[in-house]
Amino acid sequence: MKEAVGQAHGKIILIGDHSVVYGSPSIAVPFQAADVSVTLSAAGNHSHIVSDLYEGAVRSAPDSLDGLVGLLNLLRRDHEVEHYHFMITIQSSLPIERGLGSSAALSVAFIRAFYRYLDQPLSSQTLLHYTDYAETITHGNPSGLDARVTALNQPLFFKKGEIQEPFHFDTPYWLLVCDTGVPGHTKEAVSEVRSHFESRFSTRRQATHRAIASLGQLVNQMRQALIETTTTPHTASHGKHLGQLINAAQRELRTLQVSSPELDAGMNYVIEHGALGAKLTGGGKGGCFYALVEDEASGETLSHALMEQQLVRDTWLMPFSSEGMGHALQDSDAEDTNSGRQ
Repeated sequence: MKEAVGQAHGKIILIGDHSVVYGSPSIAVPFQAADVSVTLSAAGNHSHIVSDLYEGAVRSAPDSLDGLVGLLNLLRRDHEVEHYHFMITIQSSLPIERGLGSSAALSVAFIRAFYRYLDQPLSSQTLLHYTDYAETITHGNPSGLDARVTALNQPLFFKKGEIQEPFHFDTPYWLLVCDTGVPGHTKEAVSEVRSHFESRFSTRRQATHRAIASLGQLVNQMRQALIETTTTPHTASHGKHLGQLINAAQRELRTLQVSSPELDAGMNYVIEHGALGAKLTGGGKGGCFYALVEDEASGETLSHALMEQQLVRDTWLMPFSSEGMGHALQDSDAEDTNSGRQ
């Protein structure tokens, strides 16, 4: 029986969460500590999904899989294979609804598997087109950042509709990524920020506009700080400055009311115990946060402490450097220009 497999990683927004929707820049990197794999094989008269989240007919899939279902229907129509039915098997180590780009990763993995199944080449442009379609179903008005970092699999300096620029940096620091275990609510958070941005109450509207503008400024400052850390001899002031920018971004996200008690509890703990900075990543209202730490050993110590205190469900530790963050899925890069035959 013919099978085709597609894979993808998630993403971490370093800075620029929410403000990116309003045309401000952001910086994001692939999250390669976890991934999503989709396997397609032929089914009978109906398509089926097999996953930890849901197992059953596509037509009865839960709302959380609307993006995937919409994508399946569009791809079959566009490629004139409406009569094709698939067994869609999803394997994922990427937690869902945590702000790590799980929906974009699922879409990217599915599109790659679909094109491989049809033995057709897949360009980056086509991959982004279909991923954006699915992300619109899932999130309403996405910036396109998740789709691009996940599909292109490299760190990006991104501005909606304008810039999609590979961003390379190198620091001696580490990122400790922490899952609170509480689902985030990206669509709800984006909608609430929009309502505050357009509020009839001038004080609320102005506070939201100022927070969005400040986040945009902090992104540019972070970019410059990372460039300086990469290109000049390292000093302790580099880490302190990066931490200050991260903390400042988190304060603005609190102003936007997208943080949560569990996020704040974890971030307060790591700051009190030596982290240089900490902020949520993604939509917020639950989900994940990250902490900037001096070195791997410091990250491991904080990770163990957070788990012992039951402040997080899971943690991942990664070097804070673009080196090694992108292009881990070498076969994925190849399928953007080759047929990807099985």
